Amino acid sequence: APSQLASRPIRIVLLDEIDRFPVSAGSEGDPMQLAIKRTTTFWNRKIIAVSTPTIKGASKIDAEYEGSTQEELYIQCPHCGEYQPYVWEQLKFEHESGTLSFSDVRYACKFCGVLEREVVWKRQKIKWVAGKPENEGKRGFHLNELASPWKTWDEIVQDFLEAKRQGKEMMKVFHNTSLGLSWEEEGDLDM
Repeated sequence: APSQLASRPIRIVLLDEIDRFPVSAGSEGDPMQLAIKRTTTFWNRKIIAVSTPTIKGASKIDAEYEGSTQEELYIQCPHCGEYQPYVWEQLKFEHESGTLSFSDVRYACKFCGVLEREVVWKRQKIKWVAGKPENEGKRGFHLNELASPWKTWDEIVQDFLEAKRQGKEMMKVFHNTSLGLSWEEEGDLDM
């Protein structure tokens, strides 16, 4: 509610799912900016904005990430030792009529090309790598579901195959929620 956004100073603001915020909090304006304004009296304020991205060009979290350090989780290859982020295109699998077995899903190193199972990759060292370290005043992080301890690569591939079978709207959900990427609409947008 707009009245809650303007009611008192706040040192720590957690803005969750900012891509789903309304354009305006009643007649008060942007709810994200209203919440951030509540922190101005604190020298040690913390502002945390989190979201699953939505549509490219309209995504608030994309805009926040653009102006940040753009950090990604990098994992060390179990064979050559080179670090790299988890990228969907590096996940290799074979399926027949939507069926998949655990041994089918492998991740390919972008440097040496070795194919290894999830359990091997997830035992490797990790580190955060900044794409724009010069933006040190605003840290930003991107993480996709391939790094999840709660979802296996088999399950993610099954979700992908099901989304692909169901069509564009389900692929949009997979792209946004599993890959953590904004969806780019094809064709012209009506404004």
